[in-house]
Amino acid sequence: MTLLEFFNLLEKTEIPVWHYEATLEEYPYIVYQELTTDFSWASGKPYEEHTQIAVEHYTKNEFDPSLERLKRLLIKNKVPFTISTAYNHETKVILNQFSLKIKHEWKDTDDE
Repeated sequence: MTLLEFFNLLEKTEIPVWHYEATLEEYPYIVYQELTTDFSWASGKPYEEHTQIAVEHYTKNEFDPSLERLKRLLIKNKVPFTISTAYNHETKVILNQFSLKIKHEWKDTDDE
């Protein structure tokens, strides 16, 4: 899965998706960013690319259906993840933090 394919997957949650930083705080919304990328090599060319990604789901709804859509989309697309949740008492915002890794298998056409 490429980063563009991952972004397109996040958009299927039908809520705003931001890369690195949200420019509008309309709840719920998602912010994601790449943390690390590593490559496996074969015959002097990249073979696999693994990207660690942080996905933050912000909401004010305790049982937000978009959170469940996000989890189901990741599971359906075989993207393993862990979730941690934090609640900000001042802003009343729930932050669901996903940690996940996507894998992209390189093909000869990827370097053109």
